[in-house]
Amino acid sequence: MRTRQTAAVSDWLVSVADVLPLAHRAVAPYTLGEAVAEFGAYARGIDAHSWRKSRPVLNYRNSLGREIEAQSERLGNQLSSFLAPLIDDVRRAADGNGVVAAASQFRKVWHSRAATSQAFRDLCDAAKCPETTSSALRELSAILASQVGPAAHDAFSPLRDASDALVSTEEELRWRRSMPVPGTLSEARRLEMAEESLLFPPAGRIVVWIVYARATLWGMRAAAGPITFLRPEWALPNAFESDHQDFPERTELRELRSHVHWLDDLHHESLKPESRLVLARVDLGKRQVSGAVEEARRRIDAVVSIAVQAGGVSWQSAGATAVAVDGRVHTLSPGLAPRGPLKDDDSYGMGATAEVLTSVADQLDTALSKGPMPDRLVEALTSLREARMTDHRDALFYGARRVTPRIATALEDHAIELIASELGVRPERLADALQRREALDHADQYVLSSLMSPLDTAWTHGDRDGRRELEQEITHYDGGRIVSIAKAVALQDEICSLTMTPLQRADLETALAICTDPARERQLLEDSWAHTTLLRERHRRVRNAVNHGLPLGAIMLNSVRAYAAETSHAALNIALTWFKNGESGGVLLKREEEAWGERMARIDNGDSWAVEDARINDASE
Repeated sequence: MRTRQTAAVSDWLVSVADVLPLAHRAVAPYTLGEAVAEFGAYARGIDAHSWRKSRPVLNYRNSLGREIEAQSERLGNQLSSFLAPLIDDVRRAADGNGVVAAASQFRKVWHSRAATSQAFRDLCDAAKCPETTSSALRELSAILASQVGPAAHDAFSPLRDASDALVSTEEELRWRRSMPVPGTLSEARRLEMAEESLLFPPAGRIVVWIVYARATLWGMRAAAGPITFLRPEWALPNAFESDHQDFPERTELRELRSHVHWLDDLHHESLKPESRLVLARVDLGKRQVSGAVEEARRRIDAVVSIAVQAGGVSWQSAGATAVAVDGRVHTLSPGLAPRGPLKDDDSYGMGATAEVLTSVADQLDTALSKGPMPDRLVEALTSLREARMTDHRDALFYGARRVTPRIATALEDHAIELIASELGVRPERLADALQRREALDHADQYVLSSLMSPLDTAWTHGDRDGRRELEQEITHYDGGRIVSIAKAVALQDEICSLTMTPLQRADLETALAICTDPARERQLLEDSWAHTTLLRERHRRVRNAVNHGLPLGAIMLNSVRAYAAETSHAALNIALTWFKNGESGGVLLKREEEAWGERMARIDNGDSWAVEDARINDASE
């Protein structure tokens, strides 16, 4: 309830103002809009045969039908009459495609200004009745929050603006730039202003500036589509001084300086030797102001999450944000709250994040310029980032909450389901492709580690220089060590002449035989497939145990952790390739399937691994 002083207004206006804004950290309400959206999303993922014949599908449909009926009864009279034909279309849809179409049309109308206006009038009508309870009013205000969408959670939400219009004094309203006020505030004018706040929230070209701590960049500036990352110790001096380097955001930062007070604080903090700060700019394009900061953080976190799950460390909010509408500052955070210096500066973790982030920004620049990542891909990234917290640097050095192996497995499973859905492929087909990739990787790693074993232990022998020369002949580095099978086979006499343990020699000779004898390579791949099949089946049992509370020992759980982590990471790479290149999920999975088939075809033709590698090397030179 309101504690601050309000203007002299009717009690029922105060009641409406009390229930309109969502409480701090309140979850988004589930209403008829969400029930119909769930029905449409479910129908989109079910094939025609299952829609008609599958008992679990029928049970789910019946459950959703009851949900829609219950939520329909909670509508006010005006909105109920307005939506009745659309609700009937959803109920009467003959098949899944019909449900998808009806739900899509319903969604458009549900979030329309006409429907929002009807919902607001229903709320006002109910508030005028003295016997109406607060819970009944909150059910009606929840409908408005659903129609407003994510903006309902914003600190500058249209719901809060509407609430203020109903009860604030004239002086308070005049202070608000987005709220023009007439000479006299009648009850009718207050209602008009409240409805305007709901139907016409402030909008324009939105640019959000955010400061992050425990963050750094490899260069001074990196761009990923509409997201730009700047090192403030370089950008701000160049922006504020007239004779320094130019960059695209320089003029904008100069103009912001007179309104964004924390920019000078950031300038001062960033010049300290221990400072680890990054200034991020997100151009959200034409949209409403409400929810802009949250949307900007979501986009930044999606990109940073790729670096974190690859081994980097999380960036932390430094508390400073600014939102500009059409070039003019609209909202500001109170100020900068940078983290203090670490006792042990983890430069490796922050450097790893910066390295990966630079690569990610470069690779996804074009794709992100076309539009943000889909919600399911962002959620998959977030889930995999959380799953890494079993033994991640954030948990080891920064006090992040550790995730148990059980939870990590569930999160990875969830991420793969999200990725399959976003790619538009069956989860079983995606799992098949991931197993084939894992089987090939398992075979490759066995051979490469066996080939390099005598050279990797050079420090234990007297002929270190000779071993280093051989290693340089055979390998090169491109984001990781690349071993040339053809060169290793060509130099096998020199490698075999090195001093090594009997076990190393046995591994080396086995690897050389696999690289030169197609029959031995086939046997390796078959063994690798059998190995990953066992892991996949065991992983399925672990997933069932996690999801259904079945007995699950630590040894069994931990035995599939590597497989779960590797396959979910591979699935993420496929999804990011899909987002980057715009290829269909089916095409990408077919490519994964063909990699196995092409290798087997080459073996059937009698070509050895070494011969194929030499052919590839010759073609690339």
